[in-house]
Amino acid sequence: MIISDSEVHPRELELLYQLGKEKGISEKEIQMAVFSPNNLFSSESLSDEEKITYLYNLAQIAWADGNLADNEKATMYNTCRRFGFGEEYILEISDFLLSQAENKKSISEVLQIIQTL
Repeated sequence: MIISDSEVHPRELELLYQLGKEKGISEKEIQMAVFSPNNLFSSESLSDEEKITYLYNLAQIAWADGNLADNEKATMYNTCRRFGFGEEYILEISDFLLSQAENKKSISEVLQIIQTL
């Protein structure tokens, strides 16, 4: 997500390192994630809640610089697709998570909203 708009904004990196620290991910692992994102993990091992959390983290990073680029939206759509969400739900899921991130909702608030749907 960070390099999807061809510009690495300091706020995006700051948020990425903050999210990584909260999840116990080292700086080296974060750097590997930025430069080799397809080699990190198999999405098949993630639960739906973990997938939503991962996507929400991407949405937060996308909005970290205060702008949402088309390439960042495309990255969200592609990640939803890679996570196995049905094609008919990809826009709805991505747009919902991007909207929640823009409004600075916490992941727990987002998950609560999803559970009521």
